[in-house]
Amino acid sequence: MLVFGRFCRVRVKVIKLFLCLLLFVVFAPDKGLSSEKVSKFWSYGQIKLVETPVHENDTWSINAIDKFVLRKAQSKGIRPNDKVKRTKLIRRASYDLIGLAPTREEVEAFIADESSDAYSKLIDRLLASPHYGERWGRHWLDVARFGESHGYESDNERPSAWTYRDAVIRALNQGMPFDQFVRWQVAGDVIKSEDPLAVTLTGFLTAGSTVTNVDGVDREKATYDKMDDIVSATGAAFLGLTIGCARCHDHKYDPISQKDYYKLVGFFLPGKPGHRNIAAGDSGSNVKALTWNGGNKRKNPLLKRGDVEQKEGDLGFGVLAALSEGDGNVEPWINLSEKKSGDGRAGLAHWLTDTGNGAGSLLARVIVNRLWQHHFGEGIVKTSDNFGSVGEKPSHPELLEWLAGELIRTGWNLKNMHRVIMSSAVYRQGTQWDEKRHAIDPENKLLWRRTPRRMEGEIIRDSLMNSAGTLNRKMYGPSVKPWVSKDAINTGSTNKWPVNVKDGPATWRRSIYVFMRRSMRVPFFEVFDVPDSMQSRGVRELTTVPTQALMLLNNKFVRGQANHFAARIKESVDVSDKRSVIEEAYWSALSRSPTEEEVKLSSELLAKEGQSIENFCHILFTLNEFSYVD
Repeated sequence: MLVFGRFCRVRVKVIKLFLCLLLFVVFAPDKGLSSEKVSKFWSYGQIKLVETPVHENDTWSINAIDKFVLRKAQSKGIRPNDKVKRTKLIRRASYDLIGLAPTREEVEAFIADESSDAYSKLIDRLLASPHYGERWGRHWLDVARFGESHGYESDNERPSAWTYRDAVIRALNQGMPFDQFVRWQVAGDVIKSEDPLAVTLTGFLTAGSTVTNVDGVDREKATYDKMDDIVSATGAAFLGLTIGCARCHDHKYDPISQKDYYKLVGFFLPGKPGHRNIAAGDSGSNVKALTWNGGNKRKNPLLKRGDVEQKEGDLGFGVLAALSEGDGNVEPWINLSEKKSGDGRAGLAHWLTDTGNGAGSLLARVIVNRLWQHHFGEGIVKTSDNFGSVGEKPSHPELLEWLAGELIRTGWNLKNMHRVIMSSAVYRQGTQWDEKRHAIDPENKLLWRRTPRRMEGEIIRDSLMNSAGTLNRKMYGPSVKPWVSKDAINTGSTNKWPVNVKDGPATWRRSIYVFMRRSMRVPFFEVFDVPDSMQSRGVRELTTVPTQALMLLNNKFVRGQANHFAARIKESVDVSDKRSVIEEAYWSALSRSPTEEEVKLSSELLAKEGQSIENFCHILFTLNEFSYVD
């Protein structure tokens, strides 16, 4: 018993020591990365010049991208796949760039074109499509945490929030250089106040959630919550940094101090959301755009532990010290003509895009990684919103540097980067899988095959209407509210969705124009992982759950579109000719002709009593191939 008692006392002491160490690790102030570590950390420095690898007897590579990928793959004894069939390539490229399937005529014309530049012409045509801005604008709206209501309990609507969405689409379609796109979202109203597009793009600052219906101290807390939303989104969207973690204390892992955080708050604290009349698009008619109303500099204290009742000093405004010289002094980036704004946002905008002395190199890395992610399903840096010390390291660091350098060398031209990425052999390869290569690289980090990817919820909805021939391709303007079941509406804390909407051409617009209410997403979108837009989201969750299949089987909208699909086919072909019916349906839904086995099975189905063309069209909507792109 004596020995046992001593053992217990020793054990208690060990446990107490462990708890003390744990408390120290959790609560002790952390200085982040040292200045020496900052200079060596891969994402913080200027872009490096890298030499393109050279391979002897290389018959696979098409451009520089492939040579970087091939070198790493060969180091593990792997050879990537050869090119995919042209029927699959055009479908892949079309969904990637415009989010819509190619027509039968487009596929057949591409296959028949035997010229060496047939694929280049395809890419150019897709990039010139107005649907390009809709497709890639949706990607950016995730990052911009765009919503059309305030969020939280009241979740009041923002009737003019759609003007920011339209501005993003227009900017992308125009091929606006990305550095300009960034500057105008931060300070377009200051940099080019006479340009409606520049003013409207500052809707980025107001795109996030906002606490409303508060007074007194709570109102001040709500103001700082809004500042946190803007600062956090700015850090995540443009720099891939979790700046918001420094609101209450120095960042635990990255070289971002609490002073850095509140200096960034200083750019926005004088301002507030507001409205401004602008000319909307080509019509020239005026609408009220939701902007940002900047203001003159005001006292900007540091809040100890993020508490509005513990204010210290006046920090003014400034940028991240780790990404600039002069301890974050922003004055070098403020033009004389822009000093009149008072809030310094123009300086922040120029610092963000300065590749020499500012954050421009990191900005370039982050955006080319986002492009890569949306073309391949995963970024070279998997954590595309976190380029900090706890984020994933790049799988192909030299390739990332080369891509970022190429973006800057070509004037921040995003469309050119699409051409470069999509022209590569690694993009054009097939999906073939084999056990040997999988055993070496089960996660496909070496990019030896193309991984089939499920479309986003918005694109699945658009594809249903596109196949059915009901898609309303009208662009721009106020958002629409399609039919939603009463049961779904009643689940929200605020029943602010119209009941008994009758779906029709007015609501059958592309999904980017569907109203984005934060407290109640359209159930079709929610099931297919469309985010709630409460925070910047560069990577969507990707789930595979039974409710997705049930949605495609039972949803009123899906079944209705299947009926319209059948009606379209009946108008196009002789319904007594079953093969023609099957051919037309497969081309409309899957952009290819059916195989002989598929023709046989489909014919047997249509010959059964009680079956119909409507049921057959509905079945095509539920196929994996309809929702996935090889």
